[in-house]
Amino acid sequence: MFFKNDDKIDRRAVNIAYFATFIFWSVALLINSAFEFYNKEFISSSFIILLMGLAVFFLTEFIASKIRGFQAHK
Repeated sequence: MFFKNDDKIDRRAVNIAYFATFIFWSVALLINSAFEFYNKEFISSSFIILLMGLAVFFLTEFIASKIRGFQAHK
């Protein structure tokens, strides 16, 4: 039940969201490591970075599926 296949999912929108999340986490961790090199904190918790990345994923997936839906109806 938990791992049922969803035929209505937009795979292209999910792939776009994966890529956007990867880029976000890469940039956030790079900036965070640069700040830690100078003994300062940019983002204080890894949990915050995780939550921000999940928010980026779900927002990007929602926006990409809406844009692709509008393009399909034209």
